[in-house]
Amino acid sequence: MRKNLFSSVIFIAVFGTFLGGCGYAPASKITQNILDESVFVDVRIDKIDPKNSVAIKDAIRKGISSRLGRTLALKGEANSEITASIRSLSFEALTYDQLGYVTSFRANLTINFTTILKNGELFSVNTSGDHDFRVARLVKKTRDTSSIISDKDRYNAIENASAQAFDEFIARLAIKGVKLK
Repeated sequence: MRKNLFSSVIFIAVFGTFLGGCGYAPASKITQNILDESVFVDVRIDKIDPKNSVAIKDAIRKGISSRLGRTLALKGEANSEITASIRSLSFEALTYDQLGYVTSFRANLTINFTTILKNGELFSVNTSGDHDFRVARLVKKTRDTSSIISDKDRYNAIENASAQAFDEFIARLAIKGVKLK
């Protein structure tokens, strides 16, 4: 028992030294150099399908506060601004049942993020995300094979794909922060 504890402590110490020595820093720390503490988020509303823009805005706002540790601000109060717009959104069938009905879909989303950095520089990048989900459900021990995407499924798929695209945006923003260091 004591030997396991000792080896665990040694492992943690070596691992901690390795992470600290190699210069590892979380993305939220790296982006402090290029993003202000308060950020304004704007999502361009798609005229064809405005509901999608709401799902995307929700995902980006969650990401700003939870992943980057920044606060949301009004346009005039923030030195950094992120504008997101949908480049493409599609749903593709993934699986079919024995009768030929679609049982699952994948939402594919591409978003353009245009960011005004702390120093006034403009940074623009296209990112993508996807989300797989099922539409076939069991109703009273029989499968409902309607193959119709409900509004709730659509919203959740777009929100999850947006979060994935935002994660890619954060990674690219962190790379930009390292290069500007």
